[in-house]
Amino acid sequence: MAEEFDFSALRSYLQGQMDLGDAEVFLDEPWAPKKRMASPAPAAAPVPPRPAVPPPRPASAPATTAAPAFARPDMPAPRAASREVAPFESAVTTQEFYGQISNEKLYAGKAIFRYEGPEHPALLLLFQTPRSDIPSGGFLKSPVAEMLFRLFASLNVAPESIGVTFFYKLPESRNFPPLVEATLRKMLTKELSLLAPETMVTFGEPVFHQVFGKGRNFMESAGTDMEFAGVKTCSLVDAFSMMGDKQLKLLTWKTHLPKSTYFKR
Repeated sequence: MAEEFDFSALRSYLQGQMDLGDAEVFLDEPWAPKKRMASPAPAAAPVPPRPAVPPPRPASAPATTAAPAFARPDMPAPRAASREVAPFESAVTTQEFYGQISNEKLYAGKAIFRYEGPEHPALLLLFQTPRSDIPSGGFLKSPVAEMLFRLFASLNVAPESIGVTFFYKLPESRNFPPLVEATLRKMLTKELSLLAPETMVTFGEPVFHQVFGKGRNFMESAGTDMEFAGVKTCSLVDAFSMMGDKQLKLLTWKTHLPKSTYFKR
């Protein structure tokens, strides 16, 4: 007897491809399509019926517990280890925070690159280090910033609501020992508490591991919903590499960003 096959899934897939038309015809930047087709609004999920509340169980007589034959002497509570608080952790404004970290041995009084953007950004861009070819305070006017503005505008994020900061605030590419990375993460945590962004996006594999540690795979985690210091966080490929590589733009737009629920198209 000939076996019967169900071709309904294949038929649906081919029909979907026929209906796609020119909706997926892209310019050089895949987030700027020539033609968009309005997608139907998702159907509301059915409300599950509320489970019936079981009747209360009759109260039973309290059980009598026998007293222990020998009472254990009270043990002294362990003493909590005291942690030294760095001066920048007590800062109450961003101005005070940057002044405090400038005095840390890590920066040795050098002119650090400070945050650029609105007081409380809807989206905070985090890079590993500043670029030596972009002056301090000039990132948001750079070509890579213009590219990112177009990208996130397609995700309904206004350019004026975007800010940028750096994990290490000097234009030097360095490998940090674990204790220094821990200090930089502590600084980032404090900076986030002052800026209070709605969402943060990190760019590139090095800063991904500096923020989240070495235990996660970057390509598997890219685009997924994560969190750092209570802030919704999404990691993407290096934006400067993306500028000259259309395949990285496609990877970002078609593979990584669709994983995240933090952005709406």
